[in-house]
Amino acid sequence: MAFVTGASLRLGRAISEELHRRGCSLVLHFNRSAEDAEALATRLNSKRKDSCHLIRADLSKQEQVKDLVDKVVKIYARLDYLINNASIFYPTPLLELNQRDILRFNRVNWLAAVNLSNSAFAHLAKTNGAVINMLDIYAEAGHSEHSAYVASKAALAESTQQLAIEFAPHVRVNGVSPGAILWPEITGSDKDSDAQLPSDALKTQIIQNTALKRLGEPNNIAKTVAYLAMDATYSTGSIIKVDGGRRLYI
Repeated sequence: MAFVTGASLRLGRAISEELHRRGCSLVLHFNRSAEDAEALATRLNSKRKDSCHLIRADLSKQEQVKDLVDKVVKIYARLDYLINNASIFYPTPLLELNQRDILRFNRVNWLAAVNLSNSAFAHLAKTNGAVINMLDIYAEAGHSEHSAYVASKAALAESTQQLAIEFAPHVRVNGVSPGAILWPEITGSDKDSDAQLPSDALKTQIIQNTALKRLGEPNNIAKTVAYLAMDATYSTGSIIKVDGGRRLYI
């Protein structure tokens, strides 16, 4: 059984669909996107009855995180894989950085994943399970005007290594670091401002500065997550870049 955070949209949805295709029962976390989550659960349950359940929580609020794993485990009475996918993303230029943004990014992108992993450890140890953390290639190199996001993902990357050490030998912990897979979708629900989406010129520049000269697909990430969860039984503390060679240019 797999628990996927931020499961209803974008990469989370692709990951959920791939794990389900490979036979996993799922508990899918969402926060605001109830309609999308319900549509995904309905579709997956139509393929295999009672194979998908939903759970709602705001990962920026510690009181909603602390008991989340216990609620998840009660549904299927076990936990095999924890996929820490939930994330927030919006610009935070360094000279405009404020405490609100720092705390929000850290709580959602870093601390929630670490706290969920700690809560899940005892359950995962019973199944020799795995944690997979969703990272970002920019956590290694920085990303202009996204200081809080980059810092939170860098912290999660380091925590992936530390969790792998401390959870061994019973639970594997690995990460996936995407490059240009989906263009950002910045909405007012993420930040109370009119943040700019990437221009066509910037998109072209990013693709040209990627070794494979093309955008990746969500399924590239989903299959890597499934591999680390279900097949890579002798891998822990690994972070796999799925970026088409983008990291070679930054």
